[in-house]
Amino acid sequence: MIKPLTVQLIDEDEIIEIAYDLFLEGAMTNLEPADQVIFALQFEECGAAEIVPLTSHWQSIIQPEFNLENFSEVIIGLAQSADEDINDIFARVLISRNPAVPFHHILWKR
Repeated sequence: MIKPLTVQLIDEDEIIEIAYDLFLEGAMTNLEPADQVIFALQFEECGAAEIVPLTSHWQSIIQPEFNLENFSEVIIGLAQSADEDINDIFARVLISRNPAVPFHHILWKR
């Protein structure tokens, strides 16, 4: 009997790091100049990146045959304080947790 191979998914902490790196790579091109300044000035004090439950709109944005089971959604933005939710979202990153099937898509603040 052949056992199916199990894929070791990327853990949540690493997914957040990868998403943040992707954000930084594209921020200068995709964010308005005012948002770039706000983010740069305030990120140290009230910036955050966190995994949130997948929102349903992803399936309509990406190819329908993508199975979102092994994906995470990371939001990156600013919160009023460390105890509060992110209220100014600069990017939503959909990212594959399967290292054998790398994929990401970013929705930028407009």
